[in-house]
Amino acid sequence: MHVVAIHSLDKDKETLAGALSATLEVTIFEALQRLRAPGDGPLIVAVFAERNPAVQLVVRLQSAGFNSSVLTAEEIEAEGGARIVRRFSLGELELAGATEKGDSFSIPFHDIDLILRGTSISSDSATETIKNRSVSLGRAVLSGGVMITKTTKSVHEVTVEERQGFVNLYSVAGSTLVFRENAIVYDSLGPALRPSRAANFICLIAELRRRCPGALYDERLLNKAGQVALLGPSLNPERYLVVATALLAKVFRGKN
Repeated sequence: MHVVAIHSLDKDKETLAGALSATLEVTIFEALQRLRAPGDGPLIVAVFAERNPAVQLVVRLQSAGFNSSVLTAEEIEAEGGARIVRRFSLGELELAGATEKGDSFSIPFHDIDLILRGTSISSDSATETIKNRSVSLGRAVLSGGVMITKTTKSVHEVTVEERQGFVNLYSVAGSTLVFRENAIVYDSLGPALRPSRAANFICLIAELRRRCPGALYDERLLNKAGQVALLGPSLNPERYLVVATALLAKVFRGKN
């Protein structure tokens, strides 16, 4: 999969609907729907199976006056292979720790140039059978008062949603680290350790931002609305959140 996105949009985005409609060969209404997403981008406007059509569309978009980029399948795959942090230590000058696979890492704080914060959302559906007992006058009459209640069953589909905060750190060395709220051991916080994972995660984010003042920070992926705004109608955030983080990283870090 290769995706094309527009970004760095003007404040009056809706005035671009005609140009976007003509370039994408869609209706004005469809172009407006995409441009009405909050913020100045990036906004994914097309998805291709092959790279060449994506590159060709970027050329046409740029000719029409849009800042645009193509995110390749290789870049998405690389983002999916980021290292998941298990343990960490906040030193005076560097971030150190170990990944879930047991690999150690050490990155100077001044090398970290981007911090992306978001929430991964997953849902699962299951059926639930509920039994209800009620008084039945008919059963009472027929059984001579022995059976006065009847039991009915109803089947409902229940959707359970799970949320987990995450933070992606990008550095000039090219190594991406992913902190997942429920996968981290927080004991290195020492006296700052809080009673809950959520509180410890917020504490960690605050410390990372304080120690990396030169890093860009973005949290548009904190909720589903922000994820949908970026990914568009064709990509489900539950499945394609990695596309959103990879695209943001590419645009923010100015990579072509």
